[in-house]
Amino acid sequence: MEGWLIWIIIGAIFIVAEIFSVSFFAGPIGLACLVAAILNKAGATTTLQLVGFSITSVGLLLAVRPIWKRMMENKSDKEVSGINTYVGKQGKITETVDPQAETGRIKIGGEDWRAVSDKSIIIEEGSLATVIRIEGSKAVVSVSENP
Repeated sequence: MEGWLIWIIIGAIFIVAEIFSVSFFAGPIGLACLVAAILNKAGATTTLQLVGFSITSVGLLLAVRPIWKRMMENKSDKEVSGINTYVGKQGKITETVDPQAETGRIKIGGEDWRAVSDKSIIIEEGSLATVIRIEGSKAVVSVSENP
């Protein structure tokens, strides 16, 4: 098997690994392998291929990874996703929230959730409530003061 083809196969493996890991570690190494494959095809020595691979991989890692980390840190601070999107939302109580009977349901944004009161009080069906937090499959709610 020719050297350039080996470099391409190794590079493809690293690029596919990057798709599944999104760590921005394997991707630059995969791209560096492709640079080494080009050098091999151009007739460069093994030493020159390794130097090209090393410089490219280190350069890409030093350039791309810090930018990616900064973007991820900023993104995680601002975005709310999953069940946390319900926190702070107002919904309508569809079944009386009763701590003694352990009953209660709330409809939030078209979805029906089991509801419990944050202050162990009864919240009547038809009332508006605000989601304080999500605990497992339950929405912890309090009576809304603003309709």
